[in-house]
Amino acid sequence: MAKNDSTKSKAEIYRAERKERIAKANKKNAKGKSKAAGVATKVIGAVIIVCVVLLAGWYLSATLGLADRLTTALKIGDTKVSTTLYTYYYKAEYQQTSYYAQYYAQYGMNMGYDSSLAPDDPANTTTDTDGNSITWAESFKKSAVERAQFVEGYYAEAKAAGYKLTDDEKSEIDETVESYRSSASENGYSLNAYLKAAFGSGFNEKLFRTQLEKEKVAENFYNDKQTEFNDGITDEKIAETYKAAPYKYDYVDVRYYAIPFTTLEAAEGDTEETLATKQKAENAKVVAEANAVLAKITDEKSFSDAALAKANEGKTGDDVIKEDPSTLTKHGQYSSLSSSFTEEGAKWVFDAARKAGDKKAIEGEGNAFIVYIVKPAYTGNSVDVRHCFINFNAADSSNVTDEEKATAKAKAEELYAKWKSGEMTDASFASFATENTEDTGSVETGGLYEGVRITDSMYTQFLDWCFAEGRKDGDNGIIESDTGYHIMYMKKINTEDTDRNNSIRTELGSAAFTEYGEKLLADDGKYIVTENATIINNVVVKFCDDIRKNLSYSSTAQ
Repeated sequence: MAKNDSTKSKAEIYRAERKERIAKANKKNAKGKSKAAGVATKVIGAVIIVCVVLLAGWYLSATLGLADRLTTALKIGDTKVSTTLYTYYYKAEYQQTSYYAQYYAQYGMNMGYDSSLAPDDPANTTTDTDGNSITWAESFKKSAVERAQFVEGYYAEAKAAGYKLTDDEKSEIDETVESYRSSASENGYSLNAYLKAAFGSGFNEKLFRTQLEKEKVAENFYNDKQTEFNDGITDEKIAETYKAAPYKYDYVDVRYYAIPFTTLEAAEGDTEETLATKQKAENAKVVAEANAVLAKITDEKSFSDAALAKANEGKTGDDVIKEDPSTLTKHGQYSSLSSSFTEEGAKWVFDAARKAGDKKAIEGEGNAFIVYIVKPAYTGNSVDVRHCFINFNAADSSNVTDEEKATAKAKAEELYAKWKSGEMTDASFASFATENTEDTGSVETGGLYEGVRITDSMYTQFLDWCFAEGRKDGDNGIIESDTGYHIMYMKKINTEDTDRNNSIRTELGSAAFTEYGEKLLADDGKYIVTENATIINNVVVKFCDDIRKNLSYSSTAQ
């Protein structure tokens, strides 16, 4: 990304940066959950107990936070955001990042945040939208302002549209508050002291409830608006978009194997042009080799055999590969295949003229590919499926014993036989799953998962059963996955709800929704942000100082 134009004013540069961040936030939110959704309930609840215990030694003070509640840190249009509320947003950003840093660290991944350092430590950095290095404190400061604008803006729109909480949503908020009260009690605090320690001076139960209600209303409006834009995409527009670039929205099943090029080094006296000519000739040899291999391929088995033989060239003993070297890609998409063997190669794969058995040698970046079409371009559709899950309940989930598998299988087969002795209807399976499933995520819906697609992140065995050739409504059976046995029931195959149309609808709807969000939160719009830089900086400095004390307290206590 280009650096800032030095001819622009600082204000212009900031507005440009901020517009880009808002656009990215809207695109991200259009793909996932609402940014307005339950800041407190979804992330902070997971780490708040740790925060309270560690902060207890130094953070609680005699002040009631009245000054922070009365001073204004920023304005969103005509709405004032108090210092207390800005601190809440800032700490929400910090706690969310801390939580995910700890979560990913469990799996050996580093998201770049060092929890052993204060956010303003010069060594604790991230990058801004231009790729410049900034401290996490600065990142939290900017994102807290954007979060505040996001919630306040969408909440105001929701109120203007007449949005109100349902009785169930009010009950959920009551339950959230009570769960915090319970956690506070377990740690020896009143609820207000607990909230103050977690979110800052001046934060109390009344403000907490108000904020939860505001976020929920904003979330509902945000989600409904996104749905509105998706639903507004007409069938004619979908057809027009697909016709313009069908390869972007279809799947293919394809086998391919890469034969790497040898990267040459310049010999003495070689010019860049000379080296490039030599490299081109060397690459051509590999492409010719790929064509020679391709000529011997007549079907999938011969492809696998040829790829295996190629992979084993020069290998001996234990290094010899005994199985197909992962040549099959099912439900391949243009976006991923084009990055593997160039856009030109991917377009050949997705061309409407392709048929099963077609093959080609493709010169890619760093490799020559032998490619074999298993199933030419096609689309899928969603299904509604029920399951009753029986867990292995293994003592060691990474090393399930045969005995543990056998026990789970026997239980699944016994339950399945019991269900089959009855009516074998969708309604009977729903009751059966509710009574017996060990999947907490679907127990309340009778084991139902709606709108499942072949590219969803679910167990491969589960998806393979759902989308097996010839699958029809009412089919049932038992499958084994990585964690247990699933008694399956196909409720409905949604032949009209194609993956192709769904992808296009989502793409176009998201683009329209992103444009809406950018206009809603534009710098010259009704939710323009006016910051009190002194107060905001004071919040950041105080918070980072407190974190340093926290870290010192923690190390001393160990």
